[in-house]
Amino acid sequence: MFNRRLMIFIVLFVLTLGALWWYWQRPGGESLHAGQPGISATRFTQSLNGSWDEFSSLRQAWTTESERVKGKNDQSFFTAGRLLTLPSSERATVVSKRFQVPGEWSSRTMLLTFNGVQGHANVYLNGITSGQKVGEFEGSGGADALAIPPKAFHYGEDNILVVELAGSSDQRAMFLGSTWPKSGRIVGDIRLEAVVDTIFTPPQVMVTWNETTAQVTLKTNLVHHGFSQEGPWTVYGMISDGSAGVAEQMITVNSKEEADSQPVTLNFTIPNAHRWSMQAPFLYQLHITVSNNQGDIDDLALPLGLRSIALAPGKWVLNDQEIPIKGVALTPQKEYGLRQAGELDSWLKSEQKKGINLVYFIGQLPDELWLQAADRTGMGLWVELPVELIPSNRLPQPDGFQKIIAEKMLHPSIWAWTVGKGLDADALTQTYFRQSAKAVQPDLAFALKTNSAVPTGLPAEQSLTIQGNKIQGAWGQVTVEDPATPNVRWVREPMAAGIWALLMIVLGWMSIRSVPWRYKEISQKKPRRRLRKAWFWDGLFVFGRVGTLAGLITSGLFRIPIHSSLWFSHLWPGIELLQIQSPWLIWTLLGVLIMLARLLQVGVVAPHLPNAPHSIGLVYWLERRYRWVVFIAISWALLPWGVPFYIPILGYIFLVCVFLPIRIRDIRRIGGHYLPFLWVPGIITSGLLVWVSYHFADWVYLWHMVRR
Repeated sequence: MFNRRLMIFIVLFVLTLGALWWYWQRPGGESLHAGQPGISATRFTQSLNGSWDEFSSLRQAWTTESERVKGKNDQSFFTAGRLLTLPSSERATVVSKRFQVPGEWSSRTMLLTFNGVQGHANVYLNGITSGQKVGEFEGSGGADALAIPPKAFHYGEDNILVVELAGSSDQRAMFLGSTWPKSGRIVGDIRLEAVVDTIFTPPQVMVTWNETTAQVTLKTNLVHHGFSQEGPWTVYGMISDGSAGVAEQMITVNSKEEADSQPVTLNFTIPNAHRWSMQAPFLYQLHITVSNNQGDIDDLALPLGLRSIALAPGKWVLNDQEIPIKGVALTPQKEYGLRQAGELDSWLKSEQKKGINLVYFIGQLPDELWLQAADRTGMGLWVELPVELIPSNRLPQPDGFQKIIAEKMLHPSIWAWTVGKGLDADALTQTYFRQSAKAVQPDLAFALKTNSAVPTGLPAEQSLTIQGNKIQGAWGQVTVEDPATPNVRWVREPMAAGIWALLMIVLGWMSIRSVPWRYKEISQKKPRRRLRKAWFWDGLFVFGRVGTLAGLITSGLFRIPIHSSLWFSHLWPGIELLQIQSPWLIWTLLGVLIMLARLLQVGVVAPHLPNAPHSIGLVYWLERRYRWVVFIAISWALLPWGVPFYIPILGYIFLVCVFLPIRIRDIRRIGGHYLPFLWVPGIITSGLLVWVSYHFADWVYLWHMVRR
C-alpha cells in the first residue's frame, strides 16, 4: 500500500513540476535603442542589433541555427527557440544570430564589440566547441571587445554567432547572491568592425585648467594584431571647435619586438577654451588617426566637452561656480521605458524646465544614447559602480573598473559616481572606498549607506545616508520619482487563506468527532466502518496540515521585499523570477514535496516500530498530535487584518517544539524509539547547515547591518 501511495505522490510531483514548467513565466522586457561611442571613417562596420533567436542551451541553439542555414525551417515548438530583439531589457540564457560578412573584409581583423552586457558572456562563432569559442568576458555595463581573426568567418554565406549568458560576478558577490538564474542582459549596441592591423583603444581624456587655458591630455593604446613590424606609426590628433582646428599634435611611435600594445599620450593646449556648462553645453570635436608606411590607417572621432567639477565646503562647483543640485533618480524600469520610446532629449529638456539639473542612474550605467543626449542638453549625470550589498571579503578591486570609468568619463555630463551602496563598516570596506574615490577622480565620489552611523573612510560630505526616497546634503538633494510602496504579489492570498482556514476548521472538527483509535488498530486488515471513517478524516487532516505549511512558505516567498528600496537594483533575480510564477502551482508543488518528505520519514521509521505498521496508517496515527494546526491556518487567514506574517510561522515552530515531548512519549509507550524519526529531518537540516555555512560571510554582513 505504501509503495502505491508513494508512487501516486511521485507522479503528482512530476505532473506539478511539468505544469510549472509549461506555464513558466519570464520577466517582461522591451527592445531598446542604443548609441555607438565613437565614429570611424576607416573601419568597416556592421550593426548586429535587431532580431536574434533565444534558446535554452548551446546545443539547441547550434542544432537549430545550423539546420536553418541548410534551409530546414521545420523545427518543432520545443527546438525552434523564440525571437528576441537586441538590445533588450529582457534577460536571456543563449542568443544566436545569423549574418553575412562581405568578402572584401577578409584581409582585416574583426572586432566584435558588445555594449551594456550585464552578466558573464561566452561567445562562439560557427560552432560551440572550445576551438570555436572566440572569447569570454565579465560584463558590467560597459563596452567589451573581442578580436577575431578573419579566417574564423565564412565569406559569402551565413555565419552563426552564439552568445551564452550567465549571472554576473556582481550578482554572485552580493548578499546571498547565486548563479541562478543562469541568464544576463544585453542592453547596449552590438557591432562587428573590420579593422586594420594597428588600431586605437578607446581613449582616456584628462583636462586641467590654468585660468582660461585648457590642457588636454589624451591617453590611448596602439593595439597590434600580429603585425607590429610594419611600423613606425604616425599618430596625429586634432581638436576642432566645429569651424577650425584649435590644437593639434603629431608623434611617431616606433616598433617594439613582441609588443602587442603600445601606450600613446597626446597633449593639447587650448587657449581661451570654451567650457561645457549647463547653459552652454559646448562640445569640441576630437579626431585622432594612426598610419604607417604601408598606407594602413585607423581613426576615431568623438565629441569632447571641457569642464571642471569639484566639491568645496560641501557644495558642488562646476567651472568654478557653485551649483545647487536638484536631481531626479531613474530606476532601471523608468530608464528602459524612456529609451525604448526614444524620448531621451525631450525628457531631459522637460526636466530642465522643472529646475532639474542632475539625473541619477540607479542600478546600471547609462547607455551612450543617454550620455550623448546629456552632453548636448547640458544635464549632469550621477552614475554608479556595480557594488552594492556585498560582504567586505568579496569586494572587487577598484582597478577592475578602470576601463568602464575611462570610457564613461569621456563625457562632460558625468559629474559624480557612487562607488558603493549598503556596504559594511570594516577596514576592508573603508580601504575600498578610498581607492575607488581615487579611481574616479577628477569626478566626484560618494558612498551611499543605510545608516548615518556607518563610517566609510570618506569625508562626511561624501558619505550620504539614504532617507526614504531621497538622498541629500548641503549641496541639495536627489529624489526617486516613484517612492517604494509595499506590494503583495499573491493578489488572491487573502481569499485562499480564508477558504483554507474554514476547510481546516471543518477537518479539525471532523477529526476530533471521529472515534478515537489506538496504535494496534493500524494493522487491521478489515477495519470496521467507524475506524475507516476515522482514518478518512485523519488522512484529510494530514493533507490539510501539509497544505497549510506549504501555503505559509508560498506566502513568505511572495513577501520577500526585493523592491523595498528603489535605491537598490533587483538584488535577487532568482527570487524575482519565482515571484512572477503562479502561486497556485508553487503552493501545490511545495505541498507535494512536503508530503513526500513526510512519507519518506515515516516509511524509514515504520520497520523499526512494533508490529511494523503500515506507513500510511502510522502517518494517520501520528497526526492526532498536530490538530493545533487549525489555529495556524486561522492566523494565516487573519494576515490581511493586521496580524504580522511572523506570527503563524513562529507559532508553528513553537507548537511543534511544545508537543515534541508528547510525541516522544507516544512512541515510547508503544515500545518504539523516537530517534529514527529524526533521520530524514536530520539529513534535510544538515543540507541547510551546509548551505548556511557556505554563506557564512553573508550572515556576518547581515549581523553587522542589523546591529547598526
